[in-house]
Amino acid sequence: MMKVRTILMAAISAALLLGGVYLLVGDSVKQDMKTADLQPYTMATDVKQELDEITVELVQATDPTEVMQEPSEPEEPVQETLPVKAVEELQQTAQRIHADYPDAIGWLYVPGTKIDYPLMQGSDNEFYLHHAYDGSKLMAGSVFLDWRCEKHFQNPINICYGHHMKNGTMLSDVVKFNDADFFSEHKIGWLATADRVYRIDFYSLAHADCEDVIYDGAQPLSDWMNRLLGLSSISDPLRYGEEDRFISLSTCSRSTGNERTILTGHLVEVAGGDRDY
Repeated sequence: MMKVRTILMAAISAALLLGGVYLLVGDSVKQDMKTADLQPYTMATDVKQELDEITVELVQATDPTEVMQEPSEPEEPVQETLPVKAVEELQQTAQRIHADYPDAIGWLYVPGTKIDYPLMQGSDNEFYLHHAYDGSKLMAGSVFLDWRCEKHFQNPINICYGHHMKNGTMLSDVVKFNDADFFSEHKIGWLATADRVYRIDFYSLAHADCEDVIYDGAQPLSDWMNRLLGLSSISDPLRYGEEDRFISLSTCSRSTGNERTILTGHLVEVAGGDRDY
């Protein structure tokens, strides 16, 4: 069963190469229109600016010491807070898009990059390769969570996919994290669902073949973590327990070949509610 699951994950990951770095003019125009149509769902400008400022402060406060490659007892949790308005705005982005498009399970935002998209999840990993959030055909596709992952991000391992587009959209900016300075300056992202807000603490930039076992999200967390760190060209300190959750953003590394660039972060819950869907 594990072998079959791994083969399926590899096939899906390999499919991301198709059209991932080729953008036709007509599709580019259509993509621009789809992006413009997202405006009613996005965060208010003033709130986003405040969140960006908070993110910069958090990044500057980061002080790594050592990488833990084995599970360990997490340190005493610190209450994570954000201004109420920022939390509400983040949740509302997810709530608004989900109300109109049920496959939208959240919103992914990485300050300082173009990654600011609804996060989709279909009944397979094929549909959103070349469909927009509204279900219309689009070569650029969408950013989406593997269909095998639990949609509320309760799995320890959560793998997301997105094309590496020539115009720098979708998950193209993941490859910028190959630069150590860029990585150190953009180590925090945000994930909002209808009932939760998470801070993403990026700690690993890895490279793997599309058939690598790293895409098997069902393996034990410790095995997956050891493999990820072994593939990482950049990695930061991490203390984690078996109950912790992680998110990986995977995209094609270049225009040809099967290499993928994988940016991984630790999900830290900032705020939660009781909304269910």
